[in-house]
Amino acid sequence: MRCLLLGSSGLVGSACLRELSSRETVEEIVCPVRDASRTESLPRAKIVEVDFNDLKSHKDLFKVDSVICCLGSTKKKAGSNKAREYVDLQLPLVAAGLAREQGVKHFLVVSAQGANPKSWIAYNRAKGLLEQGLTVLGFDKLTIVRPSLLLGERKEKRFMEDLMAKLFTRVPPPVYWRPVFADSVARALVESMLNPPEKSKRIIHNRLLTMF
Repeated sequence: MRCLLLGSSGLVGSACLRELSSRETVEEIVCPVRDASRTESLPRAKIVEVDFNDLKSHKDLFKVDSVICCLGSTKKKAGSNKAREYVDLQLPLVAAGLAREQGVKHFLVVSAQGANPKSWIAYNRAKGLLEQGLTVLGFDKLTIVRPSLLLGERKEKRFMEDLMAKLFTRVPPPVYWRPVFADSVARALVESMLNPPEKSKRIIHNRLLTMF
């Protein structure tokens, strides 16, 4: 099996790359990146520097069996809400369109527990719109993973996430919103890729991620 991994240098993406690399049934992991030096070199990983503003010129990379999308950003990192929405919504949909054109059967994506296209929270609204768009594209199989707050060692500090993680450690929230480790999200994605859903769409909610 050959797959393409988007966002391989991020928290969930890097965990996903390690998980994929450990699976003998995965023959090749294509990793389009902006900067190859930021992505760990692992067995069977094909790291390719691309221009994400012209992703269509790299459409041949999408000739794979499955695509896992772990793209995401914050307003602080992206520079503005518009730039963040480009990474969280527009770029994943462009990638999904290319995957559909190249005959990819299974698309897997990291969404959010609060995903809602009508949400007043920009992040949750973008994730909700992304889920809608991916559903409309009509992949044979679509896996959506909806984690709550993500735990793990990031390359950059996120003050509010660190604060919430410490708070939730002292006062555990309901399992619906309980923070989960990026490694658990990665395992859920890889397991779903290797064992596709029987129906066309599978949604893995936050409460289930602690099982991975």
